Amino acid sequence: MNNNPIFIIAKKEYTDAIKNVLFLTLLLFLFILVSISLLVTAFNFQSQVAQYNTAIAQLKSMGQIGAILEKPQYFPLQMLRGTIEYLEIIGAIIGIILGYICIAKEKGNNTMLLLLSRPVTKTSFIGGKILGNSLLILSLLGLILIFIISSISGIGHVFFSSIELLKLFLAFLFSYIYLMFFFCLSALLSIFFKNIPNALIVSFAIWLLIVLIIPQIGDTMDPDNQIPGGFFNSMHMTKIQQNEVISKFRTYETFRNALEESSVEKHYERLVFATLGIKDIYNGKSLNVIFKDKWGDFIWISSYYVGSILLAFALFKNKRVLEKMS
Repeated sequence: MNNNPIFIIAKKEYTDAIKNVLFLTLLLFLFILVSISLLVTAFNFQSQVAQYNTAIAQLKSMGQIGAILEKPQYFPLQMLRGTIEYLEIIGAIIGIILGYICIAKEKGNNTMLLLLSRPVTKTSFIGGKILGNSLLILSLLGLILIFIISSISGIGHVFFSSIELLKLFLAFLFSYIYLMFFFCLSALLSIFFKNIPNALIVSFAIWLLIVLIIPQIGDTMDPDNQIPGGFFNSMHMTKIQQNEVISKFRTYETFRNALEESSVEKHYERLVFATLGIKDIYNGKSLNVIFKDKWGDFIWISSYYVGSILLAFALFKNKRVLEKMS
């Protein structure tokens, strides 16, 4: 197995990436943001618990032992909203940078023809690059996962249940698919463009469009988002009444939905927010209930991921690719 070209290339991809200054800088920046988000939320809950305990002690000292105070509710998975939002933005950038680096170094060093002159097939070459960067992204997400569990348990003094751990694992599996899509997108563009800097520019233009612009437009066009807590909730409307109102604006709603459906970021956010219970209506719900509503979003992000990998293999086997990379 150690002599398999796929594993040799994968190992080189992994070691090259962890020595890259730009990648390490982005990784450090991501960890700082995640740390701040988790620490602020954990300390805020710890403060609420301390205030609750102080109030209980004061009531007991006044002889009001039977007084009832609402105990602060703690949902550890909901603490991860900031972490997921940073993965949506910074994580996608890391995927783009990794995809760009893995092809740019071959073009810059003119090593493509040298590699393929040895017993290395095109399939082994691109497969090794995908495998190496997959392991790298999984390692990154694994470190974040360990940090989340240890910091919430250590500071908030609240431990995850087995079902919460399963939901957390699934959320990070979806994050892997999301980040790998951007890796494949950037690698594909880097293969396609002979002028490598243009590939990076186009990659970031697409990132800007599907991560920031389209989701923002979709949220702005959603009438239910115009009031904090939701317009329909503020009007105490039932689901049937909501559907009746939306049916009167079917063309408008169809266009808005189509716009959001085109963004892999929106599907990722919907799926992960529901899985972690960040969206209140899914908080405490079983995975069966969640996936009954969100299976479509899972299909979408999986399709983006699988499609980009298949396209990478297909494009790389094109004979003109060698001319662009040599």
